[in-house]
Amino acid sequence: MMSLFDARFYDLAVHSLENGDSTTRFAFEAKRYGYSGIAIINPELNNLDQVRKPDGFMIYPCIEISAVPGKIRNEIKKYGSSILMVRGGGEDLNRAAVEAEGLDILMQPAKFNNVLAKAAEDTSVALGFNTGTIIRMRGEVRVRELRIMKTNLMYARKYGLRMILTGEPSSLYDLRSPRDMAALAGLFGMTEKEAVDAMSMAPLEILRKKSRDYIQEGVEIL
Repeated sequence: MMSLFDARFYDLAVHSLENGDSTTRFAFEAKRYGYSGIAIINPELNNLDQVRKPDGFMIYPCIEISAVPGKIRNEIKKYGSSILMVRGGGEDLNRAAVEAEGLDILMQPAKFNNVLAKAAEDTSVALGFNTGTIIRMRGEVRVRELRIMKTNLMYARKYGLRMILTGEPSSLYDLRSPRDMAALAGLFGMTEKEAVDAMSMAPLEILRKKSRDYIQEGVEIL
């Protein structure tokens, strides 16, 4: 019988040092943990395709674009071939993000509501959940982050939003296996299937839209 954890897993928000050796180490360690690919946030490397990596493993660029509402659309046009992420902030920023066609991920917004969720549904912006905050934070700050994620999960379910689960690792010691990530996500209420989908189906859908053969929904190059 196939397990949920037989899927292809991706972490789309990895912080790597600005050199190929660091990214290579991340790639081999992520492969060992059971991932099929990672995305490096704001890569300074000229060509990620030249980084040494395990056979069958993929490395993608993820651009964390400006946290200035008025600049989001311009940066989407500039970096549109990469995975595009806005880190959640105040309500004005979150609104500009979910209303921006072409944005892929709004990461862990602290101010989210029905209006923003509906806009995210309309523009197909995925909602990001960062379990790294659970690992690295303590006390009241950790409780607050769990509360934010639980609230965001409620809106994601209500509006059928795509969810992305990441640990946002910045060192090899921050990496967690997909099973461990699913267990951490359970702390704020994600089911195991939701967590697996947020590391497999949802990232794959984003990657599909970034492929050269993708034109728009329902249209493909034969």
